[in-house]
Amino acid sequence: MSNLIKIKDVSGKYDVTARTLRYYEDMGLITSSRGNDYAYRLYDENALRRLEQILILRKLNISIKDIQRIFSDASSGVVLEVLSEKAQSIDDEVTLLHELKDIVLDFISKIEGMNFTSNSDIKQLYDKAKQIETHFINVDYIGKPSNVSRLLEVTEKLDDKRLTTPVVIRTYKQSFSASRFIGKKFKGGKDAWDEKNENDFTKSLIEQLNINFKELGEDSDALIGLMSMRSGDIEYWLGYFTPENTSVPNGFEYEDFPATNLGVGWIYGKEDEIYAVERIVVPKFEEEGFEFLPDSCWWFERYSPMRNKTDKQGYAIIDICFIGVV
Repeated sequence: MSNLIKIKDVSGKYDVTARTLRYYEDMGLITSSRGNDYAYRLYDENALRRLEQILILRKLNISIKDIQRIFSDASSGVVLEVLSEKAQSIDDEVTLLHELKDIVLDFISKIEGMNFTSNSDIKQLYDKAKQIETHFINVDYIGKPSNVSRLLEVTEKLDDKRLTTPVVIRTYKQSFSASRFIGKKFKGGKDAWDEKNENDFTKSLIEQLNINFKELGEDSDALIGLMSMRSGDIEYWLGYFTPENTSVPNGFEYEDFPATNLGVGWIYGKEDEIYAVERIVVPKFEEEGFEFLPDSCWWFERYSPMRNKTDKQGYAIIDICFIGVV
């Protein structure tokens, strides 16, 4: 076991989350091993070399799907094809930028002919900005209507290309009723969690709870990854929030929480990048004026069936919720 490296050490060396490493395993990109008397995933030198290749390809913005294609073919043909497609995508973006520049220059020429001492001309400029913002196309102020239409198309395409993830797309407060969290705490924190843990006990837990989650409100049926730093080391739980005083089935553990508010942040991004990045939500909370209660030490990932699905771009949304904000 001396030549093997623990998942925690790999995560620190390469600045990649343990959850991302598990995701790469799920996608068949790397492999790990575990001894009979050892709970953590271990990686050998071959796995580390493969991980380095993955990280380089991800820096080039190569998708996981394309990386799978590259690794499944020993020849250079696939990697050349993927990189050629990436180069073409960059050329397409350059073309869009040139087109956007032409549209901007056309606007400039129209604006230069305006009299900014004239209230009517200033009103035309203001109205034009409002119409672009609200996607009204048939206008006659600055530039031809076709230019405005194309501007919206170009900028939308550029936004798609420029989006870097993960990113916080929404923050809000949500009331949180007094609740009992029922589930299991995993020794070793997240490093001891995997899909088998989830599949083994969540089905059994739901059956034993016999709760109609839908009646409890939106997101009540979401599987929860509950975390805390109250002991100095991170605790990681997996389970469900239930009404207070719910009976705890045999073999499960629980934590009780008083009524309070949640600070909720939606993290949007590539599926392999949106986990274990809850820290990016905190600055957004501060901008909104959220304050954490003094004893607040719990937060959770809410794997909502409503949002934890990939969109046409392969991106997903996950909720990060902090218990106890005002």
